[in-house]
Amino acid sequence: MNKAQLLFKAYKDRKEIEPFNLTKDEAIKINQEFVKMLIQDEGLGGYKIAKVESELMIGYLTKPMITNDNQIELWFKNHKLEVEIVALVEQGKIKKTFLGLEIPATRFTTWNLPPQYMIADNLYAARLYVGPEIQPPYGNFKLYINDKLVGEGEPKYNPEERVKDFMNGYVTLGVFIGPIDISRGDEIRVEGKTNIRVKTV
Repeated sequence: MNKAQLLFKAYKDRKEIEPFNLTKDEAIKINQEFVKMLIQDEGLGGYKIAKVESELMIGYLTKPMITNDNQIELWFKNHKLEVEIVALVEQGKIKKTFLGLEIPATRFTTWNLPPQYMIADNLYAARLYVGPEIQPPYGNFKLYINDKLVGEGEPKYNPEERVKDFMNGYVTLGVFIGPIDISRGDEIRVEGKTNIRVKTV
């Protein structure tokens, strides 16, 4: 089993694996192979924009990763939470924007790894919650977990500058609150111009 197959098996089994030796050049090739297997198996649902060091990179979301159910199933042991603006895109054009929660998870046993592991692991794509539709200007938001204020912020990016011509589906445009550790059973609330209230299971 090669390294991309190891990651794919870990994803399908909802398990974590020990980090293997990895160079950046190798990580890019593994990413391509891992993403191809994901899309062939589950279908392309969209994309995630992530910053790796100072570079914006693209991860891939499969259809099952995306939900609008207020009970969000966490698939892995180690998830984080990020508040983002999510665009619904057709042929590179934004049709609608939503307030959303990206909930990445690593297939490795630890987050404390160099950037090439994030690249190999499809930039940690796992779950995406698409919340209520929202129009710009988006304004400021507060994030509460179990009724405790844990973050505050507002999106500074221009959505049109993040979306590429080839994109279709949901696109997470970039985190503006987080990442913050979460666990099963957490109650998540986002308050601002529009609100989100969900629970992880």
